[in-house]
Formats: sequence, structure tokens, C-alpha cells
Amino acid sequence: MQDYRRKRASRQDVTRAALGAVGVVFLALVAFVAIRGAWGMYTKFAAASQADAAAQAELETLKSQVSQVGASAAALVSLRGVEAGVRERYGVALPGEGQIDIIRRDATSTPPKADEPNVFVKIFRALFVW
Repeated sequence: MQDYRRKRASRQDVTRAALGAVGVVFLALVAFVAIRGAWGMYTKFAAASQADAAAQAELETLKSQVSQVGASAAALVSLRGVEAGVRERYGVALPGEGQIDIIRRDATSTPPKADEPNVFVKIFRALFVW
């Protein structure tokens, strides 16, 4: 006949359960450390990506400034370019030169009137008032 009584926990069973619990805690700790490391790596990668994008934008800005400065420097190579640069920057003129201001007057004529409707349009409007 079978015995359906509960078996009492032996010392080996208690030790095995305790070691299993310690193993689960240890694996949870290892998983936590791994996840924390991966998260830290992700945040550093995101910050580096943003910094790279900002650096690329700044590089493009600096390249455009270099080209503008190069164009300005090339214009100042000739005597005519130096004269034009001085006139533009300081607003000076050579002796005997003067400033001419052009003032435009408003139009004196009246704007054209809209064409009056022809006879057929007048009749149509008279018949169909709505």
C-alpha cells in the first residue's frame, strides 16, 4: 500500500533550497549589473552622438565663414578692392565726390476705374436679381 503522508524536509532538502535561493539572488545581481552597464553605455553613446552632430554643425558654420573671409581677402588684394572695402565699411568718399539721394514721387495719376459692365451683363443682372 502507498504511503500518502507528507515527507518531512530533510537537511539536504533545506540546504538545496537555500542554495537555490542564493543562486537566484546571485543571478539577479549579475543581471542588474549587466543591465546597468548596458544602460550607461547607451547614455554615453547618445551623448556622444549629440556632441558629434553639434560638432558637425559647427564645422559647417566655420567652413562657410572661412570661405567668406577668403572671398573678402581676395577682394582686398587689388587697389580697387581696398578702395571699395574702405568705402563700404567706413562710408568715406574721395574729395570732390558727393552723395546722391534719389527720391521717388508717388504716382500722380488716378488708378484706372474698373470697366463698366456691357449691356448684356446689365440686362442679366436686372432680370436675375438674386
